[in-house]
Amino acid sequence: MKKNSWLLHLYKDEDKTDLFKVMEFQTIKDISDCIEVEPQVISNYFHGLIKPRGFLRFCILYQSIPL
Repeated sequence: MKKNSWLLHLYKDEDKTDLFKVMEFQTIKDISDCIEVEPQVISNYFHGLIKPRGFLRFCILYQSIPL
């Protein structure tokens, strides 16, 4: 059974040049609880439906798929 995870790269600046921390989560809800942003906003940001806002201006979100 495949188990996907989410990788959240946090940066110190909006240009995303100075990496601060990399965090791994099992669900978007877990990310939401950690950074206090609604899950719908995180999902829409990941799918490119909205521009980054608030805390998401300092993040890049990846979905990790195990091989």
